[in-house]
Amino acid sequence: MSNKTIFKRIALVAVTALGAGVLSVAPANAGDNPAVGTVSPVAAATGFLNVVTAPSITGDAVVSLTLANNRSLGLLANSTTQTTSSLTSTATMRSDGEIVFYYQGSADDEIATIVELSGGTITDWKAEHSADAAGDGGTDLVATGANPTANLNASKTQLAVGADNGDDIRTTFAVTPNSGATSVTVSVYESAALATGSEADMTTALANIQSGAVSKGTLKQRYLVTVAATSASGVFSAADSYIAGATSATADNGGTTNVDADDSLTIASQTAPYAYINVNLRDAYDVSLDGGKGALIITGTNGAGIAYKANGEAASSAADFNLTQVSNTSAAGKISVTKPAAAANKGFSTTISISWNGVVVGTKTVKFLGEVASMVVTPRRTGSLGATSTDAFRVTYADNLGNALIGLGTTATTVISATTNSVVTNAVIGTQGTSTDAAKGSITCASGTSNFLGGGSAQLQLQHVNAASGTAVKSNVFTASCQGNAYSYTASWDKASYTPGSVATLTITFKDRDGDIANGYDTVAGSNLITVTGGPSTTAVTIPAATDKPDGGTGQQGIKTYQFAVGTTEGDFVAVVSVPDVNSRNSSQTNQSVPYSVKSGTATVTNAEVLKSIVALIASINKQIQALQKLILRR
Repeated sequence: MSNKTIFKRIALVAVTALGAGVLSVAPANAGDNPAVGTVSPVAAATGFLNVVTAPSITGDAVVSLTLANNRSLGLLANSTTQTTSSLTSTATMRSDGEIVFYYQGSADDEIATIVELSGGTITDWKAEHSADAAGDGGTDLVATGANPTANLNASKTQLAVGADNGDDIRTTFAVTPNSGATSVTVSVYESAALATGSEADMTTALANIQSGAVSKGTLKQRYLVTVAATSASGVFSAADSYIAGATSATADNGGTTNVDADDSLTIASQTAPYAYINVNLRDAYDVSLDGGKGALIITGTNGAGIAYKANGEAASSAADFNLTQVSNTSAAGKISVTKPAAAANKGFSTTISISWNGVVVGTKTVKFLGEVASMVVTPRRTGSLGATSTDAFRVTYADNLGNALIGLGTTATTVISATTNSVVTNAVIGTQGTSTDAAKGSITCASGTSNFLGGGSAQLQLQHVNAASGTAVKSNVFTASCQGNAYSYTASWDKASYTPGSVATLTITFKDRDGDIANGYDTVAGSNLITVTGGPSTTAVTIPAATDKPDGGTGQQGIKTYQFAVGTTEGDFVAVVSVPDVNSRNSSQTNQSVPYSVKSGTATVTNAEVLKSIVALIASINKQIQALQKLILRR
């Protein structure tokens, strides 16, 4: 039973109980109803009116002296929690249904059981002594002439049952709603108005109860049965049905969710390439469409193999798989999907369509990842002399369709030894790739003349061996470098001029004693922090730290960058950059002076500039006047 079903039933019982003012919390007891669709118990609890929850698949209800054999037709929902005074129990049935109830009398001292209906009729009934509660020989009662004695009235709305032998009676009866009725009320009374003499006296007493001459006694139990329209019953309801990918052959997700389990529809395994989809099709009353209510058809694109099992088991035998699966008896189970033989060890994709009575009710796209067909290596950092440098390069893998492959074993990818040399002596994959990060590789560098001198590079190539097929795939050739620690540095801004409030980036480039780009693993600020004085602002966006290295990020080597928020003061400035640890290594290395300007993006004119322009204009006019005077005098 789904959580959704439970919530619906709890809500329904609670709302009804609140309306009657009798809502209380009661522990589970022997008189509780099972969930709809569940086989009823083999014993009845005294004083409880229970509805038979086991479904009929024959088209008729079954009324039997053996409790486990009883069957209801068209029961859609029911209360599960009962007490000995349950007057607010509920059930929901189809308008064309026939549901069965059973009641075990609460006393055995000539107590009569009276069943009364409103909005429906009693279509069948049986009763027996409690001494035969197991159903191994109880009397199949007729209207009269048997003990216990019973009588069904002419309108079939009231059944009275009694016994004079001191035994309590269990009464089982079937109910159908009247045509057009929207609800049926089922009530059970107990009356002590039975004669203790002959059977004839008891028959008379039952007739008096039914005629109203004698009270029906105490109301013991009551059900309000809602009659649902047949148009909604047995018809697929997307809101109540579930189709979801499962992670394994045994996982069923409870059949109560439309959320695919993580990675359930992306299959990486080459040796067991199976995906699983759980199906549970239900109607608007949360009742399964199992039982020949329609046709379930399952298909897949691109020639995918499909297997379906109604018992919820996974399929793995080749004989179980076909291009199409059809079931006319079930609507809940497990779909197993595999790729065709032609796609062995290759990438493959298929869309699975689930149809009910010719209408597609759900689709799932399943992706099968292939084995490694290509691998790309991207260098990240220059390695350190005399050390193994981690995350010196990254590796990505893909199958024949370009699907990214992650989580590959690190031992399956190795360096082709012929591509190493005396400087770069080895390379290994140190970590597996993830969905957000590529696999990380390390290189081993030989020692140099000193920590700051020597080094070189090698043109490396990696090889991956696929476990499933045994095929080998080679990577691109990439440059792996080994260099000394930082021995000198230069600094520069990314712009010569900045506007107030913008961001300025300072780049410090480090080189070893050979003048080559320094490695990306040397801690250049381990003893003394890098300082930038006279910079664009007093506080850097990225603050220098003791662990700073010239690692520069992907694709950049031997550099370290810092960012500053430019202040509002305009003018020309000079920042002084100092890396004390490198200064101490190299007596020729000095702090770096890096000029920059801060200017507003909008042109402004000062008073001094205006005055200067006026003076220049006057001088120009005077010169023109003098020239004009000379011209006049000549004439």
